[in-house]
Amino acid sequence: MDIKIITGVILLSILAFIVGIFIPTSNNKQPQYLPWQIEHSVDGTTEVFGITLNVSTLQQAQQTLRSVAEISQFISPGGDYVVEAYFNKVSLSGLTAKVVLTIELSQETLHAIYNRGSRISRLGNGTNRVTLQADDQSLVLQSPVSSITYLPGIRLSEELLQQRFGQPSDVIQEPNSTASHWLYPKLGLDITLKENGNAVLQYISPDRFLLLTAPLMSDVRTSD
Repeated sequence: MDIKIITGVILLSILAFIVGIFIPTSNNKQPQYLPWQIEHSVDGTTEVFGITLNVSTLQQAQQTLRSVAEISQFISPGGDYVVEAYFNKVSLSGLTAKVVLTIELSQETLHAIYNRGSRISRLGNGTNRVTLQADDQSLVLQSPVSSITYLPGIRLSEELLQQRFGQPSDVIQEPNSTASHWLYPKLGLDITLKENGNAVLQYISPDRFLLLTAPLMSDVRTSD
């Protein structure tokens, strides 16, 4: 074999070896996003499913969840405004679930969005639902996520929940319902357990945990 060919093959082999060292392989493990993986950083932020509450925008959350949300605004009979991003189906670490993200916006901004909205419809509980205009949807995409509601596609047993999260700080029974709430203030977590065994997990920053429990405690006091 010609000496030039041999030399070329050797040089190519050396080059391929060097490239293989310095270029990451495609077999890197994907991050694990499981419902019991709640990360609290030293700066006080909370991360769940790769979303940092009150920091990550909805657009960033869509990239993390690899899905596009349906954005809607709601106004309760009491006059409270909220914008939610609904993901009908996401797959995280092999678990399929529905996910709802609440978006952080001031009530003044939410009121203006509501007035510009269209296709107002009334839900069974008296809540109005509004479809946002394109400019307002863009605003929502650039706004941070304040809370996460996770509805798993599989049944999470009480035994598994206790194993993963420990004993709740408090358990509250919903009035006129068989559903109960397991409260974990330090985690910023409210787990709603229904009679059929389904669980709904709501995540919020621990310093805002009262925003989750205040309506629940109000219902309990009203029923007494």
